[in-house]
Amino acid sequence: MIPDEPVRGRTPPPWFRALSGIERYRAFSRGLLPAPPLARLLGSRTTHVAAGSVTVVMPASDVCLAANGQLEIVPAIVAALEGASGTALPAGVDAIPMRFTSKAFRPVWPGKGNLVARARVVNDSSLYVFAEVQVEDTEGRDVAQGSLHSAVQPVEPAPPPPPETMQRIEEPVYGTPDPWLRSFPSTPFVDLQEREDGVTTIRNVADGRYSMPVWQTYGLELLDIAAGRAALSMPASEWFCMLGPDVSCQAIAALADMSGWLCAITLQRPGISVVLLDSDTRFLHSVRPDGRRLRSEMTATEVAPELFVIRGETRDADGRLIALASGAAARIDSARRVRRQRKESRRTLATLLFTDIVDSTGHAQRLGDTAWRTLLEQHNLAVRREVSRCNGIEVTTTGDGFFARFDSPAQAVEAARAARKAMTALDLEIRAGIHTGECEMEGSSLTGMAVHIASRIQAAALPGEILVSSTVKDLAVGSALRFVERGERELKGVPDRWRLYAVAE
Repeated sequence: MIPDEPVRGRTPPPWFRALSGIERYRAFSRGLLPAPPLARLLGSRTTHVAAGSVTVVMPASDVCLAANGQLEIVPAIVAALEGASGTALPAGVDAIPMRFTSKAFRPVWPGKGNLVARARVVNDSSLYVFAEVQVEDTEGRDVAQGSLHSAVQPVEPAPPPPPETMQRIEEPVYGTPDPWLRSFPSTPFVDLQEREDGVTTIRNVADGRYSMPVWQTYGLELLDIAAGRAALSMPASEWFCMLGPDVSCQAIAALADMSGWLCAITLQRPGISVVLLDSDTRFLHSVRPDGRRLRSEMTATEVAPELFVIRGETRDADGRLIALASGAAARIDSARRVRRQRKESRRTLATLLFTDIVDSTGHAQRLGDTAWRTLLEQHNLAVRREVSRCNGIEVTTTGDGFFARFDSPAQAVEAARAARKAMTALDLEIRAGIHTGECEMEGSSLTGMAVHIASRIQAAALPGEILVSSTVKDLAVGSALRFVERGERELKGVPDRWRLYAVAE
């Protein structure tokens, strides 16, 4: 169970709330404050901050894979809503979440890349803030929407003043990757719907016969399960803290959501599946991260043929009611559901990054297979972390290198620089190539001449060098990036000669 591990990350210092709301979130997006524990657990982070709007991304990794075969995305949704609500606040004031609602449009599957939650303030006053959010999956499809109603309250006691200057911090490095970067075994739960009922499935998860990553991520324990009824517990762990000393409402909402889903899954029969249409969570009290267990209980009532209302409550270890939840679920014939189909290819403009370990063959011969494989895994984790942090999407690994795509040259260069720096601790050196161009996109796969060009540019780079095409250089005009000309080159299999540039330090 991950909550049993020593916590990583830190909640903000007391002076954090002496900043205006928008400056609080800008401090995170600029790397001036360490990532909070819940962000280290799930890999979520703020990528855009403006007055009245915030964008949060969360890797679509297996760490949040639940028994319905889908990802638990409520923390990312609530994080974006809290962020947008916070940007409306003056210094010394907090927005206290009261009611969270969400509506699901389609399943959210694990994969490469990030889920994106874009939230905006709809209305604010001196008493309340109301925000809405839209959520996209890794393929840019809308998968959910939600809202958050918060009460505006002054911080008591008044926070101390912030420091006059703040420097960018260096996040600590651990001997093992953060949870969201780890690999978790998972049972193919979608396939089980065709041959067993939901109660049996959940009991097999609780008994350890089936693997469900979210069980380890949140430290869940099954307390009760029957048709139309489920009870689940989760520790009030420091891992679930975010912007304050209490367990985040993101984690409490996730516990309520997972309990509601378990209750819905108990209604499944072989060939009959259940969809959760919407949910509503009201937050009543804060919870200290004392490690004791929270308990969430849900029951389902059939209010119309194959339509169910799910209601429940969450209590702390002392029995105090801390949240109320409700939702609607529908039971349908699985044959009516449209299976995921192979997507038609489309043209898209992207910035492409290829990286490669310098002298990988020599390293492998010197270290031997086992040690080299271990080092390669550490390399992969480090590069994957930086690609995700810079909002990139991993396309594939290339044995001893990476292929990723980004929305802008600046993001790709930042990721390449950070990955190169991370290699220092591993005593490795990489070379990188970057190009921007149109590609054929099919799902998360990319093909086309632009891909070949980026790959050939990487092959032309010197050890430790980040080499880019003239296209990247031209698109970076006006940014802080600087380049050193490396002359014209012939790129194998690519027409014409290409003028290349190295990223200057």
